[in-house]
Amino acid sequence: MKLNIIEDEKNSLIIEFDGADRGIPELIKSRLLENKEVGFVSVVKEHFEVSKPRLVVRSEKNARAQVLKAVEELEEELKKLQSQVPKK
Repeated sequence: MKLNIIEDEKNSLIIEFDGADRGIPELIKSRLLENKEVGFVSVVKEHFEVSKPRLVVRSEKNARAQVLKAVEELEEELKKLQSQVPKK
């Protein structure tokens, strides 16, 4: 998977996910929806066969920082889940 930064402003960030379905952007979106400093977040995919999903974030504070924080929180949560899965 490759990330393409389409827009990177202080209060706005658009990331295109190349080589990924909507799953990862939707996980990030769900975490950002819990953040009161994020005014708008959406995952956009213009055409289901051709286009790549984009995460669109608008925030009162630094949008990039809010996305990085959400990814770090998800990483911690996934590590906790991983530790609960029994090893063979």
